Parts: sequence; C-alpha cells; structure tokens
Amino acid sequence: MLTTDEKTLNQMEKQHPGIRETIRFFEEATVPACSRCGSSDTATVGCGIVGRTISIAGATTKFRLIPNGPPPGRYFCNACEKFFD
Repeated sequence: MLTTDEKTLNQMEKQHPGIRETIRFFEEATVPACSRCGSSDTATVGCGIVGRTISIAGATTKFRLIPNGPPPGRYFCNACEKFFD
C-alpha cells in the first residue's frame, strides 16, 4: 500500500529520477500471502541501505528493506513480521 503523498513523491522523483516507476512496480507486484499466518499484507525483501531504497521502503508497504544480505527470506509479512520464501 502506498504510504506517502503526491508532494513527497514529487520530491523523491527530483532526488532519484525514475523512483516513481520503481515504487509503482512494487505497488503493482503480486506478492504471495504469508506462509505462516496467511495474511496478504506482504512485501518483497531488498538489501542495502542507500537513499533510493530508503525512499522506496518509506513510500510503500510492499517493499521491506534490510541492511545486509543475504535476506532471511524473499518476502516479509507485515502482519506477523516474519520472513518467508
């Protein structure tokens, strides 16, 4: 789910050209339901803390950022806060 407003998205786009398209990619992505609790409120996991990824993670709940890899799972459940494949 998108968690930021239009003004913030515009600011992000100025700092990181093309970020709107990346955020839209994650927003439209089909992410599987959690294998533990069954919630559909899940996200794709990404590694690496840089300005662009921080902005993406702050703009959508469908992208979960961790500082270093390898990730503990391909996906993250926002409901039970567990990683899964």
